[in-house]
Amino acid sequence: MATHRLNVFRFHHLSELGVPHGMTRREPSLPSDGDVSFATAGSPPEARLNRQRWWHAIGLDWRRTVCGRQVHGARVALVSECEAGRGADGPDTALPATDGLVTADPDLPLAVFCADCAPVLLYDPVHRVAAALHAGWRGTVAGIVLEAVNLLITKFGTDPAQLRAGIGPAIGPCCYEVGDEVIESWLSRQLDREHRAVIRCDGRWHFDLWEANLLALELAGVPPANVELAGICTRCRSGEWFSHRAYQAGHIRAGRFAAVIAVPAGGG
Repeated sequence: MATHRLNVFRFHHLSELGVPHGMTRREPSLPSDGDVSFATAGSPPEARLNRQRWWHAIGLDWRRTVCGRQVHGARVALVSECEAGRGADGPDTALPATDGLVTADPDLPLAVFCADCAPVLLYDPVHRVAAALHAGWRGTVAGIVLEAVNLLITKFGTDPAQLRAGIGPAIGPCCYEVGDEVIESWLSRQLDREHRAVIRCDGRWHFDLWEANLLALELAGVPPANVELAGICTRCRSGEWFSHRAYQAGHIRAGRFAAVIAVPAGGG
């Protein structure tokens, strides 16, 4: 029987550089709609099967993947072959309290899991280093993007102007209504003096998670031309992407999609 071809989301400029990467999505042909999270899939075997299928479509070995136990923080871990497989087969071995992963080792997949939070992928084509970040509002406010870029600069001598970045599907400013504490926390960082990521609409606050991470990358020294924004709102398009806000509204089952990246083998 023919295998259903999975529709992996990829960034054009990372693909042009030969960087193996991709984002899974909601897929009705797979168990639990293609959910790859042990926390929300119907069972651990279903999560493993979905990872196997999605990672195969991306072109990476799911069993070698490094995953963090995400806590909406700003800790970014530098990992190597020694950590291969951490969190791949179950959550117990995932790196504790880690929302960002960086590696220079080829063919070592890094994965973060999202359902409205922004997945951010970074690649340094000069020093051949990759990063995957889970950036919800708390991680964004805490500066996970700046932490990751600073780690690349410190450990590898990365020039931010050479970095390529992609911000994947996440809840858009159209749907991300938030309370005062989110806006106050963001503005207290004094990174957004022009209030680019803050929207007041009908007496309610909306936070632009896309713009906040674009701004963070810009402040870290990444040229806007080097950043690719998916521009896909997971809440608006919850039929294609897992969305926690859609789940809270009772419209659709919970789940997580993954953003995966690895340093290419060879000289890519």
